[in-house]
Amino acid sequence: MVLVLYTPLDLSELVVNRKEFLQWHEDNRRRDQGGHSVKGFIPPWLVSFAYNQDQETRPVREGCVTGPEGWNKDILNVIPNLQQVTEDDLPFSRITYINFLEQKIPCQLHKDRTSQPYICKENQPDSYKAFIIYDQPLMYFQKKVSSTDRLYINHPNHLTKWFAINNHDALHASDLPEESNRKIIMTISGTLDYDKHQIILERSLEKYKDYIISV
Repeated sequence: MVLVLYTPLDLSELVVNRKEFLQWHEDNRRRDQGGHSVKGFIPPWLVSFAYNQDQETRPVREGCVTGPEGWNKDILNVIPNLQQVTEDDLPFSRITYINFLEQKIPCQLHKDRTSQPYICKENQPDSYKAFIIYDQPLMYFQKKVSSTDRLYINHPNHLTKWFAINNHDALHASDLPEESNRKIIMTISGTLDYDKHQIILERSLEKYKDYIISV
């Protein structure tokens, strides 16, 4: 069986002014302290939050950085269609949080702590993300930590910022951007509606078949 590790996603374009977004992110970012699946993993990101669900119903993990409840209204001025795309296009029955991660040190191989329950391989990849800023092709997958075979993604940022990764069948990591470049990923955590996810996944795999990474 072919396992898809990464695909761009056929979702609505986000309207992002690079200069305004970078200023907002720099004003709101802080060090990510959250845990991941690999022992000894050091989070390499500065994180800023666009959305957090009600703190009273959201479980808090020790060491995790969280933001204010609800939408950060300022980000909706910087990415004016973010709320509309999130609520109308994404296949989530509930969203826990939306954040932006900027890599500042080399990123070790890991699996995200926000991965979905592993229901079946046909639903993979199911971890929704977007490259808000991606100046270099840096992200890659490896089947095992001991492997030397790096599978680098070739993301078509001129066509879509959106992508999904398989967070169960491989590890992923990223090289450190050169000093003049930036890499900021938006990550969405929540509960997927897998029927809606399958519709998006099927059309994305067809539309972006030349960019898919599979093993």
